[in-house]
Amino acid sequence: MEIATIPSIPFSGVFSFVADYGHFCTEQLSARAMYLLYARRFLHENEQHQAEEALPDILKNILFRQLPNGGFVYWPGNAVADEWITSYTGMFLTLAQEKGYAVHPNVLNKWKRFQRAAAQNWRMPQEASNWQIWQSELQQAFRLYTLAMAGAPEHGAMNRMKELPTLSQQAKWRLAAAYALNGKEKAAGELVFSAKTTVEPYSSNNYVYGSSDRDEAMILETLILMNRERDALQQAKVVSKNLSQEDWFSTQSTAFALMAMGRLAEKLSGTLDFSWTLNGKQQPAVKSAKAVYETPISTSSREGKVILKNNGKGALNADLITRTQLLNDTLPPIANNLRISVKYVDNNGSPIDTHSL
Repeated sequence: MEIATIPSIPFSGVFSFVADYGHFCTEQLSARAMYLLYARRFLHENEQHQAEEALPDILKNILFRQLPNGGFVYWPGNAVADEWITSYTGMFLTLAQEKGYAVHPNVLNKWKRFQRAAAQNWRMPQEASNWQIWQSELQQAFRLYTLAMAGAPEHGAMNRMKELPTLSQQAKWRLAAAYALNGKEKAAGELVFSAKTTVEPYSSNNYVYGSSDRDEAMILETLILMNRERDALQQAKVVSKNLSQEDWFSTQSTAFALMAMGRLAEKLSGTLDFSWTLNGKQQPAVKSAKAVYETPISTSSREGKVILKNNGKGALNADLITRTQLLNDTLPPIANNLRISVKYVDNNGSPIDTHSL
């Protein structure tokens, strides 16, 4: 059972996905780290402990991927920085440092220099398709947002971009977030005065790792930064629905959703205060300053009823969450032009009985 003061997200389910995630490009490592950074306050104690243990190792792994010029590469060994990954990774490192993790000042200083130079040199692409222009705009807006987050706003580049007459919806919201972080809420409001908060689905074949779900989570964060709490709560329901309905978890949409929800929980820090019964039996009442409360419920009885009474002032969101696993793997063996033969042998090539190891 999960009770929350914010629209619900399947925290434990996403944690299982993130904890077991086996891909290690810099985008996926940073997304995983971002999730763990913000999910800690929502997780069970044992999951929270796992997150705390995992973060320093991920952080160390990410730091090895910085080039001398301050940019970050997609894979170790690459020679050219990936601009979106550089912004994304720098954003995580800035937030990690804010939350008490050790990030060497030289790492962030080199990153800021790279970002500043890229922001100052950016120009709207000429003779490019609308699709290419859209990605380039969002790239620049995101870069300016990360610089503002790191306390090094590039005011000239921000103001030049704000004056562009045909900025895309996503670029407007990201640039508005940069202004809001810099305390310029009026400028942020002017940018998104008539901008929609829902994003039409689009092709995942893009170099800004984008999706409509990820972009709607970014919009939620911007609304929070602009102190538009009522609008943020409505947008949080959209983000919650997106994440809860996903058949698979995108690293970017997951990370940005948790980051935005984490900011919302910090903003609306209230108290969970409720009593509840399970199958007619009174359970210990809960009074907690946490944004999310989780407790396991026995599955020995296949049916039952939970009755919840809210004793506090704010709204509560309640969910019963189940996780299932097949007792027996019923999938047939499949081989499509690929077969693997495995033999365990010692140094002399003699077979080894793996059962006696």
